[in-house]
Amino acid sequence: MASLLSPRRNRGESATHRLRGDIDLAATEPTVVIGSAGPTELPTLAWMTLAGGAGLIGVLSGWVLVTGLVVVGWLAAEPGTLGQALSAGTQLWLLANGGGATLGSASVTLIPWGITGLVAWLVARTAGYAARQGPAGSPTVTPMVCIIATLSYLVPLLGVALLAGGPWPALRSGMVMLVVVPVAAAWGCCHARQTWPTGAWPAWSRAVPRAVIAALLVMFAGGAAVLAIGLVVNLDRVTALLTALDAGIVGNVALLVGQLAYAPNAVVWAACYALGPGFTLGNGSIVSPAATELGALPSIPMLAAVPDVGPGSVSHLWWLALGVAAGAVAATLVVLARPSARYDETALVGGLSGVLAGGAFSVVAWATSGDLGSDLLSGVGPELVPVLVMATSTMGLSGALCGLVLGLWRRRTARVTAAPVAAKGSGESKKVADPSGAERPKRSENEPEHTDEETVALTHRSRRPINAATADSADDDDERADEPTQQIG
Repeated sequence: MASLLSPRRNRGESATHRLRGDIDLAATEPTVVIGSAGPTELPTLAWMTLAGGAGLIGVLSGWVLVTGLVVVGWLAAEPGTLGQALSAGTQLWLLANGGGATLGSASVTLIPWGITGLVAWLVARTAGYAARQGPAGSPTVTPMVCIIATLSYLVPLLGVALLAGGPWPALRSGMVMLVVVPVAAAWGCCHARQTWPTGAWPAWSRAVPRAVIAALLVMFAGGAAVLAIGLVVNLDRVTALLTALDAGIVGNVALLVGQLAYAPNAVVWAACYALGPGFTLGNGSIVSPAATELGALPSIPMLAAVPDVGPGSVSHLWWLALGVAAGAVAATLVVLARPSARYDETALVGGLSGVLAGGAFSVVAWATSGDLGSDLLSGVGPELVPVLVMATSTMGLSGALCGLVLGLWRRRTARVTAAPVAAKGSGESKKVADPSGAERPKRSENEPEHTDEETVALTHRSRRPINAATADSADDDDERADEPTQQIG
């Protein structure tokens, strides 16, 4: 059979001149599978427009959500006109954006972080979609999407805040959302493109953000546990408050939505309670594991989790271990990222990671405080200075201690592991090589070096002549190695 690659084959020869074993080769067009191509990159103007839409969707969705709930309540109760309902909904929307709200004679500045977090999640998702449409290898897509999304969110927000509240609410809302929106957009872009800024950091520092976030999650989980246990223990008080309110179906739904909006605030307050300094519920009040002093409180079922007035129970002091656990978690993650560090270095980096985690938690706690009026409920939430001192000291000390323990344990483990290796190496060094290639144990000092028979055998073995056949085969091997290699084909 003729070779498939033979130049003697002719595509124009007739079938009668072909050999019976020949194979016909026919060129075919490649098959195009619809949908098999990679994602198509949009033009620059297109994905930049999507980035602007991310901010607009976030600001509009937040307004529709808050104002729509207020309008639904107005339709059920009819306590005024539709314009008044829209005005109240706009004020609450400004409150969710950090600008505060004026409801009658009451001034409210306590941010409902549940609604703010929902808006931030929506901005992150839409910004991530816009960034995914940009060029894959371009380093400017993420910054541009963040800038455009932030501007498209802040411009309508500041305009509405100036018209509905004045310059001070506009300034406050602009400062709050100038932090929230860029962070949410950056997280969405990095998650969508799988490009994180920590990739360019030194290897030892990449674990620091993870350590701080893990410590915050520990504090939030502990705060949620404190809040849940408080509600379960005081369930009869919660039931009594709901019965006394008698708000009806629509009123109970509105009450539930309002409490869900402030649920993140309550979780952080409970975490501050477990940390030690506690929080306040108005002027002259304090809620902490050591003691609780309260004034007049609004009839909100979630506040039923507050302990009774008076000295705290001894069992509540066990919650102080939450800050210790958070600092230990932060130190563990940082120390595990440095496997070759000494125990003094592990103690240092463990303490620094705990201090950073405590500082981050203090900022979060301060952001959840505010006013629920101008009288008894002004200054609600944790106080910055006590929380900052307690968080940094507790998490820093626990992180340093945990880092020291991990470093000493690693050192002990390394010594235990190295001991058998050293013993094995010393045992092998006692062996001497026989001229024949075999190893035999070294003789003791009192034992003679060789017997007469061994000396004669070693001498004859070293003077053994080379066999002629062996020499000829070695010469043949050398000649074949000197010959040029012939390349086949």
